[in-house]
This record gives sequence, structure tokens and C-alpha cells, in this order.
Amino acid sequence: MATTESGKRRWWLWGGITAGAVLWWTFLPLFHIVPLERAKAQAAAESFDPGAFVERFWEEELLPSADDAVAIDVLRAAFSQDPKAAAEQYGHRLGLSGQSSYWVTGKGKVSDVAKSKVIVALADGGKVVLPTGPIFGNAIRDGSGLLNVSDFADSQDFNGLSSEINRRVEESVLPQLREQATVGAELTFVGGVEIRDSETALDTVTVVPVQVAFP
Repeated sequence: MATTESGKRRWWLWGGITAGAVLWWTFLPLFHIVPLERAKAQAAAESFDPGAFVERFWEEELLPSADDAVAIDVLRAAFSQDPKAAAEQYGHRLGLSGQSSYWVTGKGKVSDVAKSKVIVALADGGKVVLPTGPIFGNAIRDGSGLLNVSDFADSQDFNGLSSEINRRVEESVLPQLREQATVGAELTFVGGVEIRDSETALDTVTVVPVQVAFP
């Protein structure tokens, strides 16, 4: 009888150990099996450095792309004829967004200098607003047409690029604009523009600059 009771105790003991091991491996496994592509994506996301990326992108791709920017007077003329066609020809659209972004260049004369902006009068009668305060939005990231969300393992990395690019504008471009912009001064600019689909005329556009020059 004692042997039988001892056997039952051993059976319950080993059963408890086995059940505990199963629960441990189920909820706290020592390793996870992850598909190779997902593992690569996770590694890329963890190692992504937006600051380093923008540093290289700014110098090697963004500034050289100034030669590909559409002249602001050409864009304005195209919009006056057919806004939709102008958007399709010159704009870049992200997903199902209700706006398009553009990469533009132009020149004009400073007509006003306010606290947070410089207003430039164009030769064709239009106006361009160059902000000099904090920069928000995706005008440069999307307007340049050089970056695509599908090229990034994590969409949050792509979204974070605008903040880093805007910070670079605030530190590298806007100080010169604030210091040298005076009424009557001539300047050239390159930058990004965001225009909603509801816009039908570009009498005044806001350009976030990546380059400004005062001849």
C-alpha cells in the first residue's frame, strides 16, 4: 500500500513538473522563431539613425536636386490653366492625401519682412512666403520626390524624417534668411510646397526653403 501511495506521489510530482515546463515554454520561451524578412526589417528599424540619414541625404541628394525643381512661375502658369494637370505633372502625392507637394525654385524681391516670414514679390505678380519661424509639415520630404515610405522598414522612421529635415532647415537655412532679408533685396530660393487639391490658383504660396541666396 505504501508503495502504491509513493508511486502516486511520484506520478503527481512528475506530472506537475511536466505541466509547469509546458506552460513555461508556451508563455516564456527561451527563443522565438521569426521569419527572416521580418528579422531583417526589425534589425533595420532598430539601427535606423534619422540624424545620420538626413545628414547624408541633405548633402548628397537634396541640395543637388535643386536643378530638378520646377520654376515657380511655370507652376503658377500651369495651375492657372489646369490645376489637376499641373498636380499630375509636377506634384508628388503620398497615398490618398488630399494634397500634392512640389519642388520649386524661383527669384524675386523682398517686399516685406515680418516676425515669422519673409514675403517675396515675383516678376509675374505672384507672391512667395518664406517662413522664418519654426517649421512644420512635410513640404521638403514629400516635395523633393526623393523619399518613399516603402523604402523604410518602419513607417515611423519615414515620418520622423520630416522633423529632422525641418530641424536642419531651422539651423542651416533660416538664420541666413533672417539676417540678410531686407525690403528691396533680391534673392533666389529652392524649397518645398504643399498645395491642397482644393486650391485653384497660386497667387500666394508658402515655400519651405532648403536654399536661399542673395546676389
